[in-house]
Amino acid sequence: MSHARVVLFSGGRGSQALTRQLAENPHVDLTLAINGYDDGKSTGEIRRSLGDCLGPSDFRKNATTLAEVLHSCPPALPTLLEFRLPPAISPREALAALRVLGTPSMEDGPPVERQLADLAQQVGREIRAPLSDRVGHAVRELGAEASGFSFADCSVGNLVFAGCFLASDRRFNSALDDYCTLVGLPAGLIENVTDGANAYLTAVDREARFLASEAEIVEAGRRNHIAELFLIGRPLQPDEVALGPMKLRSLLEARSVVPQPNVRLLKRVAEADLIIYGPGTQHSSLLPSYLTDGLGEAIARNIRASKVLVTNIHEDTEIPDANAVEIIERALYYLRQKDVLQLPTPCLITHYLLNAPDREDVEDPYVQLGPLQTLEDPRLVRIANFEDGLTGRHHATRVLSPFLETFVQRGERLKVAVALLDASSPDKVAQTVLEASRAGLADLHVEPHFLWCGAEDLLESFRASLPYELTNVHREGVEPERLLLDAIRAERADYIVLFESSGMYMGEDIVGLLSQLTLRRPGAVWGSRRLSALEVRESYKLRYRRNRVLGLVSWVGSHMLGIAYLFLYGRHVSDVLSGARAVRGTYLEHPDIQLGDKCLNEHILSMLLRDKAEVIEMPVQFFSMSPDKVKRTTVGDGVRAFRTIIAWRWKSL
Repeated sequence: MSHARVVLFSGGRGSQALTRQLAENPHVDLTLAINGYDDGKSTGEIRRSLGDCLGPSDFRKNATTLAEVLHSCPPALPTLLEFRLPPAISPREALAALRVLGTPSMEDGPPVERQLADLAQQVGREIRAPLSDRVGHAVRELGAEASGFSFADCSVGNLVFAGCFLASDRRFNSALDDYCTLVGLPAGLIENVTDGANAYLTAVDREARFLASEAEIVEAGRRNHIAELFLIGRPLQPDEVALGPMKLRSLLEARSVVPQPNVRLLKRVAEADLIIYGPGTQHSSLLPSYLTDGLGEAIARNIRASKVLVTNIHEDTEIPDANAVEIIERALYYLRQKDVLQLPTPCLITHYLLNAPDREDVEDPYVQLGPLQTLEDPRLVRIANFEDGLTGRHHATRVLSPFLETFVQRGERLKVAVALLDASSPDKVAQTVLEASRAGLADLHVEPHFLWCGAEDLLESFRASLPYELTNVHREGVEPERLLLDAIRAERADYIVLFESSGMYMGEDIVGLLSQLTLRRPGAVWGSRRLSALEVRESYKLRYRRNRVLGLVSWVGSHMLGIAYLFLYGRHVSDVLSGARAVRGTYLEHPDIQLGDKCLNEHILSMLLRDKAEVIEMPVQFFSMSPDKVKRTTVGDGVRAFRTIIAWRWKSL
């Protein structure tokens, strides 16, 4: 089973459900791509005091999540790193509390010191030493009272990250690797989107108001309708902010910087099977990442990958009244470097996942779909209820499974049982198997096992010459259909090919059926004689040359079966009575399935269409044979088929 290489563009918490699902999957090689433009609360304090450091908070939050999911460190360590110093703590009290990380043996003292000492003891000496070292680097540089640094509500993890930054000679991306190592995560699992150079996020809203920082953009209680984002090399001074809207915008454009990319991330993007633009605070966590130089081009150059944009479930402070289509348009705008680059949309995004809730929530409004007709290619749009219950978070399995399944299963050979039905002689079986072999069955990524039932067996030397198994399940006194069905179920195969081996169908069409499973995993691949019109006409001429009225009845009746499915299930099937079909193995487990039943196809199709499973129809060759050599479908059989189709529409599964 192969691994899917996934790059997820994320923020601090908005994509957490997707992150957890991907990290827990042993068949996924994950890379989280995050920007460091956060400057709120203690992160802003660290950035202001250090002067040349990006914001550590989103990296810290994701490292905590991944460490907990992967159990990469003692459970107390993530708790310790997320521990926040009290809002009213003084610098002196903070320094005293942080010192206990190195020597957590005290039994009394202020509550904050006792809490930190307890957590430090739980993480163990081997981790405690480098942790205390990084915090020591940070507090020596920040200088406590001398720099006016405020420890109020500061997370221990942010101070540890600041120490990693200083210990790494002020190289942010090296600091990120160092921090991940402390919590037992491999370097490269979490990547900064840029080369680590410092930059500040600002914006202008639709009323031409200036939002001077990331914190202002996402400030709770405000409804910021962002018009445009800017990344600048240093914060604007008060006199610059006081300029009029036109001059201020010109100044922002002049001061704008284009962050250089993290070359390791570009490599991951180039190799990715799946690229996900996650949900979250769009104008701080996600859209600024796309402004990185060369990122949009790197994504566009990877033409193999699926590229999925997951829109938000609920509105956020920086996307009030925004709809899903607007989120898509903004992402494309920034991926194209504010429309400077002419990158085709399908090269940047291959699927849009838009949430359509089952309810309306006035207190916490949902992101509306918006004008879907403006999206150029409706085939790219997936609309569903992607919410996990009423949590406001995405249901990760619903979002990810359709895209992961193909990549994860790509390296796994499908297990296929090929049941040769109506095999009247060993010669017919041999002919079918040989036709499939000559058509290239051995070249497909499948493991076929041919099953048949006949009183006279094939020569052992013939079976030994085949590159796959061929088993005769015959047992005296037991119905062949019963034996074949038991053998099929015992195989536990991914797919079952039910193939009429009487001589009317060509064995090479087995290869055609199975080849459809190379790129997707449908519910069934259904052979259709009607898609090979010449064979159908010749068949009717031979079978009904003496009774054209009966031929007309048969022709109309077979079409009516397909129309019945159209009216009752919403899907037309051109050849309900086909004798060549490949079906997902689970459908043969139903107790109503009997291989000798004349309504076998109707049972299977009804289950498939009730499940809304994908059914691929493909043409198969057909050669009519005389009624005394093969079984025919009678008018009575046709009536029973109609009854079965109708009954299954409302049958309890």
